[in-house]
Amino acid sequence: MKLSKRKRGGAILVAVLCLGLTSQSAYADGNAGMAGAFLRMGLGARNLALGDAGTALPGNGWGIYYNPASLPFLQDPTVLTSYSHLSLDRHLNFVGFAAPLKPPVGEGQRPLTAGLGVGWINAGPGEIEGRDSDGNPIGAFEQGENAFYFSFALKLSDRFAAGFSPVVLHNSFPDLTDGESLSSTRLGFDAGLLVNPWRGLTLGAQARHINAQYRWDTSTLWGESGSTVTDKFPRIYRFGAAYAFDFGLLLVGDYETSDQDDNQIHMGGEYTLQNIEPYDLSLRAGYDDEDYALGLGFGFPVWKVRGQLDYVYQIQEVPPFDTQVISFSVSF
Repeated sequence: MKLSKRKRGGAILVAVLCLGLTSQSAYADGNAGMAGAFLRMGLGARNLALGDAGTALPGNGWGIYYNPASLPFLQDPTVLTSYSHLSLDRHLNFVGFAAPLKPPVGEGQRPLTAGLGVGWINAGPGEIEGRDSDGNPIGAFEQGENAFYFSFALKLSDRFAAGFSPVVLHNSFPDLTDGESLSSTRLGFDAGLLVNPWRGLTLGAQARHINAQYRWDTSTLWGESGSTVTDKFPRIYRFGAAYAFDFGLLLVGDYETSDQDDNQIHMGGEYTLQNIEPYDLSLRAGYDDEDYALGLGFGFPVWKVRGQLDYVYQIQEVPPFDTQVISFSVSF
């Protein structure tokens, strides 16, 4: 049985509230309610422990999100996963795969090095109990946002790479009536550059959310009374640097700006203990636009592959609670 117009209005209100819960992030300056806020929360425990910096990190599978131009610097194919423990029953999870590509070339030709990656980010507020405008229960609702990344990059020289990532964006509200839902699927793009001017130093630049938007058409719910609305994602630009010292210290920093005049600083450091092979143990700390983070990383061999377990605790200025993220990757 379809919901009455009054109940439909209540259900739509619930759906809007779901979107608001999903959109809460570290952006406390008014940007949290903007479209695609879940893509501005950062990704992966290691990068988040470094203050959400990562534009200039080479050989990092998380470049699917932070800078696709880093993918040709990967050493091995890598499977990546990440789970975020968020307040208010929200979730932000990721699964992906990244690999270097070195196709054979003819004799006398310059070797060609590329990289590719695919990834899926899923975010949502969990199950929400819906009520109509009179306060009567009308069932449970779920709402979710998804971003599907398809990244490719090419090493144009030994020290310079460029990459881009088409991103399929999908946002779906609950089934507000029998057979009637509200969703939007659009295509956006990310692009990046990475340069390694000399040993130990890398510089990166990235543009995010090119053409990214949601387009809503409520005529499926309200007929001729419906309307079409476009919610554009803010265009974000990042510029980063990373320097790796020989004794195991890594320093990274990103400067972020956007077409919404939102400027932020992300920076952090990582120290990897020496002489404990075949294991890796890393200590991390970061600063993320007035928030702080502490993290650990542990790398270990498993049969013929190598596992990497990372954890971060984010101390956030914005209530209600701090955030914890666990990531796990396998290289083979």
